[in-house]
Amino acid sequence: MLGEEERSDEEGSFSKANIPKRIAIVAAGGLVNIIFAIILYIILVAIVTKDIGIAINSTGYFILSIWESIKLIFTGGVSVNDLMGPIGISEVVAETSNLIDFFYIMALISMSLGVTNLLPFPPLDGGKILIYIIEAIRRKPLKENFELKLQLIGFLVLITLSIYVAFNDVGRLLH
Repeated sequence: MLGEEERSDEEGSFSKANIPKRIAIVAAGGLVNIIFAIILYIILVAIVTKDIGIAINSTGYFILSIWESIKLIFTGGVSVNDLMGPIGISEVVAETSNLIDFFYIMALISMSLGVTNLLPFPPLDGGKILIYIIEAIRRKPLKENFELKLQLIGFLVLITLSIYVAFNDVGRLLH
């Protein structure tokens, strides 16, 4: 969308949209991942149990377990060494023995991606949403240079974490 990557003064561009509209657009990707995971999980449990009530109830527990996992990451209950990246995830997927397990892993990955993307960390969509909220409170946009530096620092932190997690994944595969 025009104005989403670089600011644009053109009428109808993302940059010219009001803040709630920009937040909705940015949040849409992560929310679609979460909604897909919820629907997939309900279908999976309904197929296995043949009971939609159990499926909906179980999905509630699924969502709570994801939330608890995120809380553990930020409260120190989970170590960075416990995180798994694409290499580790592919190993888990390769070990699935049936379609139900495969789709369960798909729901878990989709939910995790959606929630992670909405965390208020600068290069992620949640970070962008946080910036929009700050702009709404200040009633003026952040300086573009400051925002770019903030995004770059966050990106470097994420890349460093990704490399670390990838090395841990490879180490687990080799042991």
